[in-house]
Amino acid sequence: MHRSFFSVAHIRGCAWAWAGIAAAMMHTVGGCASPARPELDAFSEEIETTAPNGKYIATFHTRWFGPVHARLTAQPTGEGFKANSEPGVAWSLVGGVEQVLGQVFAPFVFPSGMLLVWSSTLPDVEGGKPGEGWIGPATIDPWRLPTQMNSPRGPVIIRYKDGRAIAVMTFERAGLKPLPATDFVKLTDDVQRHVREHYFDPKAADSAQMRAFFDDVRAAAPRAQDDLTYLAAVALAWRKHPDLALSIPFRAPVEETADLLRDVDRPVTPLSLTFSEKTGIATIDAVAFQDAAQVDSLMSELCSRSPAGVVIDLRNCTGLDLSSLRMLSWLVDRPIEAGVVLDASRRGDLLGDEATGVAPALALDSVQAFDAIQPTLDAHGAAALTVHPAQTSYPGKVVLVTSSRTRSSGEVLARLLQSAGRAEIVGERTAGRPRFSRERALEQGFLVRVDELDWRPAGDRSESIKAVRPDHAASRNRALKRAEQLIVESAQSPAPVSSVQAGPALR
Repeated sequence: MHRSFFSVAHIRGCAWAWAGIAAAMMHTVGGCASPARPELDAFSEEIETTAPNGKYIATFHTRWFGPVHARLTAQPTGEGFKANSEPGVAWSLVGGVEQVLGQVFAPFVFPSGMLLVWSSTLPDVEGGKPGEGWIGPATIDPWRLPTQMNSPRGPVIIRYKDGRAIAVMTFERAGLKPLPATDFVKLTDDVQRHVREHYFDPKAADSAQMRAFFDDVRAAAPRAQDDLTYLAAVALAWRKHPDLALSIPFRAPVEETADLLRDVDRPVTPLSLTFSEKTGIATIDAVAFQDAAQVDSLMSELCSRSPAGVVIDLRNCTGLDLSSLRMLSWLVDRPIEAGVVLDASRRGDLLGDEATGVAPALALDSVQAFDAIQPTLDAHGAAALTVHPAQTSYPGKVVLVTSSRTRSSGEVLARLLQSAGRAEIVGERTAGRPRFSRERALEQGFLVRVDELDWRPAGDRSESIKAVRPDHAASRNRALKRAEQLIVESAQSPAPVSSVQAGPALR
């Protein structure tokens, strides 16, 4: 049984973070590190109380998807220890010209061809000082994340540089925790089968480009030693075919993950709200939309604070479901035609110059109404959505911040608010992929999310859709500051506002 497309289970989109380990090689230049060379004659099966030394199985736990296993080799250093995945493995996952050039330039992208490098000091347990270090696909700062551990045996908290916790890593001696047996070639075949059966566009699902992608993954799969190397193989293959919607398999969630994350301070959350006492601006950081009720809770708190303006940061928003439209409800004062969602079975009669099909209408006038989307799609393969305003709405200035990563429900929200004249957009063009995935079970204890649903604005029957253009172009690093400036400037020269003005339906 697959989970509902609109399930509030753990978000899977952050599998991209692990795919990015391999993708980093396409962007990173400079930096080099020596692989850890453990003193194997000092290796023992005893549980150490000092620096890790030998071969380990590291497991990464996040709220977004199931555990990711990786083999690491560690050795003590003067200040603590260092560990890494197998040297040279980065370029054993590709063939042809890429493999040859990769071996030549490996020192400048992946240090010694290693996918993961981790170095850390040891914690001072008696003094209460944690061990601190860095982990990432290279020694180059932009690709590394800070680590913190309170015990030589872990667990290890991995954070963004702003202090938010994204993952917890555990590690065990390789002999004490064997890796789950996985046939990665069979897993690749299983994913490809689901893509052929459920992809939003049947033609693209069996295109030459899609077949080439899976051929590349299948060729590298026998050399995958763990989850990390397999995800790297997927990412390396995808980098040759970046126009495809990447379907990454991941292990099903386990109870250990919830236990480890329960007491972590400052965890990354799908939606977060902050206020600036200095400017009076409220900022919504939207990593993903997964629950309409959660949107209501956040927007209720926002409205109670009566901010001078609202910035909605969608730069890292990759989905997940259409609960983003509930946020639209809190920002408009009249019904808005929110477009059509459709699957592959309705693509022929709803898109194209000769399309004459009609999608059943569905009014999103409450949190509960979102529960009707999936049954409607199951029964009819499509739904024409209309968003109704919430009982309370925010009438002030709204600015969205976007990037090339803005896709799925975040992209739909941006397009609707811009078209309705309700928000200005600052940043980069969006991805041009307002599509939605659905979680399905694979064999061997894996799950996969395949882009199964497409979206079009009301009245738009075109086969493809263009990215959303910002009103004010800015780099992703400067866009947030520019958005705040627009709100400050608006407050200094306020225009009379009688009510929220929603523009015409999207064209």
